[in-house]
Amino acid sequence: MSNRVTLQTVADRVGVSRTTVSNAYNRPHELGAPLREQILQTAAELGYRGPDAAARMLRSGHMGAIGLLFTEDLRFVFTDPDTTSFMQGVAETSALSGTGLTLLPSPPGVELGDTAVSSAAVDGHIVFSVADGDPALESVLSRNRPVVVVDEPDLGDRTSFVGIDDRSGARLAAQHLIDLGHTHMAVLLGRLTSEIRSGHVGADRERAATMRIARERIAGYRSAMVHAGLDAADLVLWEAGGNDPDSARRAAVHLIEAHPTVTGLLCFSDQIAIGASQAGQLVGRNIPDDLSLVGFDDVPRARTWDPPLTTIRQPLVDKGRAAAELLLEQINGGPPRRTILPIELVVRASTASPSARGKSEQLDTPS
Repeated sequence: MSNRVTLQTVADRVGVSRTTVSNAYNRPHELGAPLREQILQTAAELGYRGPDAAARMLRSGHMGAIGLLFTEDLRFVFTDPDTTSFMQGVAETSALSGTGLTLLPSPPGVELGDTAVSSAAVDGHIVFSVADGDPALESVLSRNRPVVVVDEPDLGDRTSFVGIDDRSGARLAAQHLIDLGHTHMAVLLGRLTSEIRSGHVGADRERAATMRIARERIAGYRSAMVHAGLDAADLVLWEAGGNDPDSARRAAVHLIEAHPTVTGLLCFSDQIAIGASQAGQLVGRNIPDDLSLVGFDDVPRARTWDPPLTTIRQPLVDKGRAAAELLLEQINGGPPRRTILPIELVVRASTASPSARGKSEQLDTPS
């Protein structure tokens, strides 16, 4: 008698049909999460490795893999904490369905033909935070395969979309500083376009923005100011040129020196806020007594930084899971859908009311 464990063995143990077990691997969106987890757990206990991938590809015409497009260097997904958390969610969901994951970096300055974007053997793509009209995005869309966009750009009904309400998140951050008494605020962001640039953002540069998140968050910050009776035109915008602490530290030093009356700094990520905190130390600005910082994302380091960062929390791992689930649904014939995830303000020690020093500097500023 053979001891070989088959799909039928798992079905008999769980008390479901062969089709249900098959769907746990090939069409996970058709099963409830508890049943799918029970099937996969039972399969693991029995030593069943899942349907043969090669046979599955021959039957379905699918490659058995999804692609993840991002317009950064490959190292970015392993070093940026926002992205690694997102990747965790994508990888978990892909693994549960027996689907491979192909990383497709298309960094600035690299010709599209020198990347694998246009030729990757995948059944669909997750597009992770890409600028409007980016050539790599256009290449993906031209392949006429299922696409899920995460964060940006928003292509409407053409693709599935996973994101947050960035404008509301920014409004929460700015309102928190306003409630504390801050009237002189600045924004430190990564990039407005795919071009790597650092420095003050003027009107022309802002109008040229091709990153949807940047446009939405700037609008949210200004909305809070207008609601509070402040002049939104006074909001200082500054590009760091990247989402890493080193780029942010260098940019924040220049920002603080150029605008000494700023007492509240709204940062596009916790990574940027950490760099701004380091800049404050370099120029003699105590956090939060002289300069309050608000981050975005709530990565683990935000909780352990000194001082711990006030930030806008978004569910990064859940964002990855949702993106992979929507893409697998589309690959198996489902329609495009939208998922907007919740956000919340998390108040910690990096924000406080403006100090006497900050207020005196504001009063001393020529009108």
